[in-house]
Amino acid sequence: MSRITSAYFAYPLVLLILLLGCSQEVSLEDKIVELLEESEDRNYGTVIDYDIKGDYIVVVYTRKSDEQLNIGFITNNKGKLEWEIGIGGPELTGGHVYISDPLIVNVIIPFDPDINYVKVSGEYAKQIKHSKAINYWIAYSNKPTSSFDVEYIK
Repeated sequence: MSRITSAYFAYPLVLLILLLGCSQEVSLEDKIVELLEESEDRNYGTVIDYDIKGDYIVVVYTRKSDEQLNIGFITNNKGKLEWEIGIGGPELTGGHVYISDPLIVNVIIPFDPDINYVKVSGEYAKQIKHSKAINYWIAYSNKPTSSFDVEYIK
């Protein structure tokens, strides 16, 4: 009878250990963070946001050494993420960066804090409110844009 009682306790315990041990799935964001941390020349701070655009993962992140946003491009090569290029973005106090390669991307931090919307080439940009200090708009395009194509709406 003591063997049956032991089995009743041991079986659920083994099942629980197996379930917990097998459920360590790594998220895409965890993989991005790991890639940023591994890159010795990237003084990684925080991932703010990322978008999947075609063959690229566009990552907006901060670095510990500066007060600006940075934009990184990552490719997915047969399930393995690979760093393509990183570009310094606008200062957190305000600015606009236009990237034309490998994708056309506009990242905008208006100098005027009362701006409610931003349009790029007539299309609304996506607003990202990460914190009180980090609030920006990002827009992707199929055609080249310039600062003349940016409209600020209060």
